[in-house]
Amino acid sequence: MSYSVQMVAADAVSHDETDGAHAEVLVAATWQCNLRCSYCFVENSIAPALQPPMSPFLARKAVDALHKGFVDCETVCIHLYGGEPLANLPALKAMVRQAATYSDDRLSFAITTNGTLGTPEAVELLHEGNFQVILSIDGPAHVHDAVRRTSDGKNTHQLVLDFLDALRRNTSCSIRGSSVIRSGWSLSEASAYLETLPLDTVKAQAVRSSPDDSHTLSETEFDAYLEDLDRIGDGVIGDIESGNMPLDDRFSARVLQLLAGKERRSFCGAGRTMLGINPDGSVVPCILMGKNAPSLGHIDDEPEAWRKKGVEWSDAMTLQAACSECRAVELCRGGCPAVMPVCAESECEITRKNCEIAMRIYRHFQHDPSKLLILAGIS
Repeated sequence: MSYSVQMVAADAVSHDETDGAHAEVLVAATWQCNLRCSYCFVENSIAPALQPPMSPFLARKAVDALHKGFVDCETVCIHLYGGEPLANLPALKAMVRQAATYSDDRLSFAITTNGTLGTPEAVELLHEGNFQVILSIDGPAHVHDAVRRTSDGKNTHQLVLDFLDALRRNTSCSIRGSSVIRSGWSLSEASAYLETLPLDTVKAQAVRSSPDDSHTLSETEFDAYLEDLDRIGDGVIGDIESGNMPLDDRFSARVLQLLAGKERRSFCGAGRTMLGINPDGSVVPCILMGKNAPSLGHIDDEPEAWRKKGVEWSDAMTLQAACSECRAVELCRGGCPAVMPVCAESECEITRKNCEIAMRIYRHFQHDPSKLLILAGIS
């Protein structure tokens, strides 16, 4: 492997905990949502006691705090989450406008949205902020509408398609299609559906639920899910061989990590290059940890204080005994601290499978590792 290839790969994975060049902060502009999805991971496991939406004043302060707090990072992605972020458009607008006051272009935006509040004003703002849009869409109408309905029971599939069309016609936003795989709906079916839509990247993953939940995959469905992951991995290899960027990019970060020769110290950058901000301005290692997230401080505090507490929290995380013997430990480091308490062993098996497929992809191209740089957007 040439040194230059390794260096390029190292830069491509520097957004995670292996390097501090890039940071991502999940900001919950609101925990409120206009949908009542029956499998909702946030509503069932994450959202704290109801907080009022973030005010535009606090939103501007959050942007200032992140710009100052991550001065050591080349880029900082402000990822709007919730709840439904577009339900608090004033706060989002305040963030975009405040970020525009800085001339160094270090701040960027992403949003995870259900796609049902895509007003012309919302679409215009997403274009203005050049957002990366992660759009939730489970499948065709009969699949999507069975679980993703409004609070008064209305279907949402057509609203999502209309929003996707508006984004494509009126913005230059990158769009990622995101589907939840549940009992009765397979990974292969969801992936095939997403491939019919005008999306830049796709990812369909198993529902985050407890073993006794009605949406949880049966043992047979879970085995089929793992087999479908293998088929997706085969497709990624074929795409790379053909010089094409894979549509499904779930393995890319780990493949590039192997290519760079980087070793993980934790599952992700939570506490270091990833943080979370709640609607009240409190700072946590990751908002996906919900009620289990320790407070690192508030955006009114000096950024050095909550950055330091985040690193201390990250350093205190330890591997479980079983993890130290796992063949995927170098690419995993213990699993997501937010999801593992909910899904337990099934999440562990899925993560292990993803790591094994990433290793298989890497080994396939050991004779010509430069081909893997397409995963970093380099052809």
